[in-house]
Amino acid sequence: MVDDPDMRPTGGAEERWRRALERQPELRKLVEAPSRSRADVETAATRLGLHISTLYRLLRRFEVDRTAEAITGRARGWCPGRSRVPALIETVIDAAIQDFFLTKQAPSAAALHREIELRCRATGLATPAISTVHRRLRKLGRKTVAGRREGRGAAEAQTMRPGALQIDRPNMLWQIDHSPADVVIVDVETRAPIGRPWVTLVIDVASRVIAGLHVSLEDPSVISVGLALRHAILDKADALREREVAADWPAFGLPDGVHSDNGSDFRSATFQRACANLGIEIDYRPLGAPRYGGHIERLIGTAQQEMHLLPGTTFSNVSQRGDYDSDGSAALTLDEFETWLWRFIASDYNMRIHSVTGRPPLVAWRCGVDGQGFAPRRPSDPERLAFEFLPSVPRAITRQGVVFNRIHYYEPFLEPLFDTGDRRLLVRYDPRDLSRLYLATAQGVQSIRYRNLARPPMSLWELRAARRRLAAEGAAHVNEDALFEARRRNVELVGRAKSETRRQRRDAERRDRGYAAALAPDPPQPDPEPVASLGPISGRVGEIEQW
Repeated sequence: MVDDPDMRPTGGAEERWRRALERQPELRKLVEAPSRSRADVETAATRLGLHISTLYRLLRRFEVDRTAEAITGRARGWCPGRSRVPALIETVIDAAIQDFFLTKQAPSAAALHREIELRCRATGLATPAISTVHRRLRKLGRKTVAGRREGRGAAEAQTMRPGALQIDRPNMLWQIDHSPADVVIVDVETRAPIGRPWVTLVIDVASRVIAGLHVSLEDPSVISVGLALRHAILDKADALREREVAADWPAFGLPDGVHSDNGSDFRSATFQRACANLGIEIDYRPLGAPRYGGHIERLIGTAQQEMHLLPGTTFSNVSQRGDYDSDGSAALTLDEFETWLWRFIASDYNMRIHSVTGRPPLVAWRCGVDGQGFAPRRPSDPERLAFEFLPSVPRAITRQGVVFNRIHYYEPFLEPLFDTGDRRLLVRYDPRDLSRLYLATAQGVQSIRYRNLARPPMSLWELRAARRRLAAEGAAHVNEDALFEARRRNVELVGRAKSETRRQRRDAERRDRGYAAALAPDPPQPDPEPVASLGPISGRVGEIEQW
């Protein structure tokens, strides 16, 4: 059975997520308030259209786990990431946090654990491990703890104010943005220019350390945002060794919040859902107020200044460039440029003394972590990070498997879902490689490959180009065979024109890199049967995609 609230029968899952995202702001106001009366809860319940007892239940969940998933109604089955602590013990932990820990006496986590132990013994329950208690406390949030212990003033000190961000430790707030790099790169085979790549950077506001990055030939999207955040969240030691960058880059962990502009990639439902599920609060820049993104804007400006020293730089504008031939001077491939950027960040920028903090970002990060005893919050399942930021689409399981953009997909594990009636699912896809879809199940994230395993990989932009070609040719009937044939002819055209046009060279590089760098890893799969033996899934004919 599918066991992720994002992946169950579509109508219910989508509705539960919509309600959870609507309720989250009201619940956040209530749990962060220095004091809370029954009248406050009644008012919020009226606004949300809930009975007051229902809202109290949601509050109890939200105070110990401030993710959207905590307040999402769950379908049957066990949800990955859901606590396995028995409900009665959870009740004891929640009560102790509310009436013992969140008080003006400000007891320590160890004292809270002792209090929980006494209460569990008194009721004949097993005592939870102190690590369980620590996990609950990390989800409370500094503002909630300060407000309940010290009052409104202390809570306000943990919030952002116009013109001044009150951020005092790493990972409290990150800023993220994209920019085209001020340098032209070249094709890896012909060394001919193919244009400027896009760079996505993530900065930790407290330490000014660059937390993560992503470089791509693709226009900014939720995929590039997700890859940059994934890079920022995970440990970078192995990647540094692979790129032969002899430097330390210790920044890692989930942020409390992410600050961004109002671009469609940041406003997308996929981005909002992923952040909600990871316990990351999104703070959008007010319209017409670029000063609110000053940290990331200055960082991008600093990085661009360094790029002006590279061969093939475009400088900041035509006036600065003058007679300099950017295309003729270009020398770096995309991989070489990305390695240069890694070295600049890890070996140079993070080691420079920052003009505002008075110390290098790397030192500020270490002082914030080691000096304050702060433990960065790690994702419960690092492999799911990639999956969280993949766009999703509702699809039905039919006798033929799953159909997406007229392409058929099949795996044997779909058959029980069809048999039991769980036929409407949300599947995810990586736009850079449509050779497989992805689905969260009780066994983890599983991929659903082409039904015809002989088909070549195809990106979303290639699929759209194939459909445009067929439309221009006046094709009366577009099916899977026609799409892949049109894609084949387009690839041949690009191959012939690659030495002639910059656009075709760029498209060839986009295609090759997209397949190689698909966002989600390929989970283990059973040995496939030959295509010829893949019969229809037994059972009644289900709903199929309409065009």
